[in-house]
Amino acid sequence: MMLFFDILLIALHAFIAWLLVEVFVNNAHSFSRKKFIFFHYLCVIATFAIIFAIYFSFFSTFSVFATAVIAICVVGFLELLVFGYLYSGDRWFLNYVDWIFPMFLAVSTVYFVGKFFV
Repeated sequence: MMLFFDILLIALHAFIAWLLVEVFVNNAHSFSRKKFIFFHYLCVIATFAIIFAIYFSFFSTFSVFATAVIAICVVGFLELLVFGYLYSGDRWFLNYVDWIFPMFLAVSTVYFVGKFFV
């Protein structure tokens, strides 16, 4: 039961970080393409760093690597759920620049923040 709670806690932090990034993405449509990409990457790094710094400050049941894997699996599941089933618009943004690289930034940020705090 404790293992489930620990995974749920990581999932909650990942969900909050993902939600905050999505709020930024949904409100930054007026930016130029270059400005959007720059601030999108910055938002991903800052958001995941802050949220997981809070997580690692209070909890660290799993290794840093396992925490990063669980977090990115949760984010991947959320992306699949939203963009696979709930979103009906054009999916032009599911590419390397707008989706794959930000996912890499998110998981790398979780990992490096964990290494810093643990």
